[in-house]
Amino acid sequence: MTLTIEEWEAEGWTKEKLIEFWEWDNRSLQPHKFAQHLQLTPETLQQWWPLKSMHEFCLKLCAIYATVNVPVLRELAEYLWSKWHRTGRPCQFGNAFARFIGSYYEQSPKTISELLVAHRCICAQVLLRQGVLSADDKRPLPESVEDRADDPYENHENYYLEPTFQALFIVIDTTTPSKPFPDRDPADRDFIADMSVLLVRTGEHHDLTTGPIDFTPIEAVSEEFDGNEDVRRINLGAAVDFVLDLERRNGSS
Repeated sequence: MTLTIEEWEAEGWTKEKLIEFWEWDNRSLQPHKFAQHLQLTPETLQQWWPLKSMHEFCLKLCAIYATVNVPVLRELAEYLWSKWHRTGRPCQFGNAFARFIGSYYEQSPKTISELLVAHRCICAQVLLRQGVLSADDKRPLPESVEDRADDPYENHENYYLEPTFQALFIVIDTTTPSKPFPDRDPADRDFIADMSVLLVRTGEHHDLTTGPIDFTPIEAVSEEFDGNEDVRRINLGAAVDFVLDLERRNGSS
């Protein structure tokens, strides 16, 4: 679904914000760019990622693991950007709602227990390298002044792992909505919001000022998955709202 300028304005988007969005869209929202995610396999988890790749996990509220191929990547990106925009948070240094991670390859982790191990491995490397450059991250000399504008070493101290990123993640294990919608356009933002996903708490809540994550507020709109109290089956819209509210409360505590 493509909105007209009038419809964007009706939702509170100023001309300046639209320009900012379109500029960001040209850089980051194109499907082929959004799809340049980490291909999660045992080999990639053992790699020492380039610094710029490591930064992609920083300043994101959570990870979204897809254990199935997602044919509506652009629509998903647009939906998440729209939700992020409403928080008023900045976009510099890669600030965004989530880091999309493809885990649908043959050797990719698929089960919740496998994804938990992979997630902790990712967080461990980022935590080890964030803030201060280590000896392993030797700075190469930029070839030109232009290269310095995209130099990942220049602002390394601004990149860090969000506490919410460590504490929970979302899993897309199906591309069907949580409820049947006959004749629904997959590009409709309501369709994206109604995608059935899993919301997983990792137990790594020590850096949250609000303490352990409580799923009580979403019990009415979700259900326990596979007998695991740390995993809820929920629609994407409600999962995103839960994460945003957790970040808001964590930031204001």
